[in-house]
Amino acid sequence: MRSLRRFLSPGWLIGLLAVALFAWACFALLAPWQLGKSEDLDTRNTRLAESIEAAPAPFGQVVDGPEAFVDREWRLVTLDGQWRPDAEALLRLRAVDGEPVYQVLTVFDPVDGQEILVNRGYVPVGENNTVPDYVAAPAGPVEITARIRAAENGQAEPVLVDGLPAVRVLDPSVLGDTLDHPLVPAGYLQLTGDQPGSLSPVPIPGIENGPYLSYGLQWLAFGVLAPLALAYFAWAEIRARRRDSEGDDDVAAPVDTGGVDTGGVNMGGVDPDDAAFDARKRALRARYGQRDDAELRRAHRRADRLRT
Repeated sequence: MRSLRRFLSPGWLIGLLAVALFAWACFALLAPWQLGKSEDLDTRNTRLAESIEAAPAPFGQVVDGPEAFVDREWRLVTLDGQWRPDAEALLRLRAVDGEPVYQVLTVFDPVDGQEILVNRGYVPVGENNTVPDYVAAPAGPVEITARIRAAENGQAEPVLVDGLPAVRVLDPSVLGDTLDHPLVPAGYLQLTGDQPGSLSPVPIPGIENGPYLSYGLQWLAFGVLAPLALAYFAWAEIRARRRDSEGDDDVAAPVDTGGVDTGGVNMGGVDPDDAAFDARKRALRARYGQRDDAELRRAHRRADRLRT
């Protein structure tokens, strides 16, 4: 019980609280965060694989509701209609191969259904963040092939760049109000190459595993190891204190002098001070193992200070 009461000191209590909070964060926050990202990546990889294998289908057959923009993202669809070159915006602060670009967003008016925003591709950012000249969308009826994309979440307040509204987040609802066109709010289309009105096509992400699963497993392992490490240090501390106590008991044992007055002289030939020093030396060796001479001398000096 006396050894256990030693762990009620502020240092041990703070350490216990810190380990408990760290383990809770690992299991409740950090591991689920990384495992959730791994699950999202697996879902995206599945959709990308399906989009590669599936042939383009009419837009109306694939998109049968707002949730289809998420559930069938990246699928190739075909759509007949006309471009609205007078209703155009930019997606800014994007990069392709490490180079800053503007992505050009143009309203497309299908033969059947509501107008939809189409990402025609990208152009490089000019000097002083200017917008370089690019090919306008063609007039007249066209058929396009594009990928389904879900609307992005975030602050999408537009700013003017060379006379065009530019946003950081592609939200068709915001751009519909800005361009004064009632756009499909749940998503948009991303044009592939070699299409009427296409610019340099925005690359699609590759299918990859990513590090998130291993990160999540590491956080779970840390959550398990932290309490085990604290328990090990507590066990080592109890063991070391027991050895110290046994050493002190050996030093404190009286020497049998047969009833003869020794006048303060140890008849056993052992100086009590030397015996105490040796006991502490053994306790230090048991606790820290064999050390070099310099560390032993430092340990001896600490033992002398403790004794005095």
